[in-house]
Amino acid sequence: MVDIIEGYETEEQQVDAIKKWWNDNGTMLIVGAVIGLAGLWGWRYYGESVTASQEKASTEFAQVSAKFNAQGDAQDSTELKQFVAANEGNNYATLGALLLAKEAVDAGDFELAKTQLSDLLASNEVESLTPIIALRLARVSAELGEYDDALSTLNSVEGDAFLVKINQVKGDIYLKQGDTDAARDAYQAAVDASEGRIDPVLQLQLNDLAVQQNATAPKLDDAQ
Repeated sequence: MVDIIEGYETEEQQVDAIKKWWNDNGTMLIVGAVIGLAGLWGWRYYGESVTASQEKASTEFAQVSAKFNAQGDAQDSTELKQFVAANEGNNYATLGALLLAKEAVDAGDFELAKTQLSDLLASNEVESLTPIIALRLARVSAELGEYDDALSTLNSVEGDAFLVKINQVKGDIYLKQGDTDAARDAYQAAVDASEGRIDPVLQLQLNDLAVQQNATAPKLDDAQ
């Protein structure tokens, strides 16, 4: 506004300049303000709607998953499947899908679990859940004897936070293949990545493997 009245000496000239500027630009200002306020209200409404939707999904997931887990061996996944279908694209639907895959694994249906986890990995948009899905998919692929697929899936996982689990699962896979040297190296890599916070199970796996290798190693007398 200061720029508008510069060059005008008297107050009357300044007032006339302001009036002229308002006549030329006032309408656009009002329209802009209305659009801006509408956009702000719309964004806030959108944000509130998303928050409400997430809270609703969170509550429903808590109820459905609690009921599902409480059923024990006689689990009925009907409600959980309905929840996942109704909340497609929602974080809680992803968690629900992981529960369904776990059910398939518990039932020994690894083909179904692989299909579920593969579909979930392809459609998942929650970056923090991607490594978890990939690790579970790799374990299922290994159970099916699809070791190359399992290792390929593990190699696609990014993030130092998962190095321990990635290498631990790799060790399990190499052990299934009978490659004890590769398994030992993978377990050791997992221990190294633990930075002093070593999982007791992981340490036990490494120790047991060392014992097995020592037991099968040729003795000096046998080699002579």
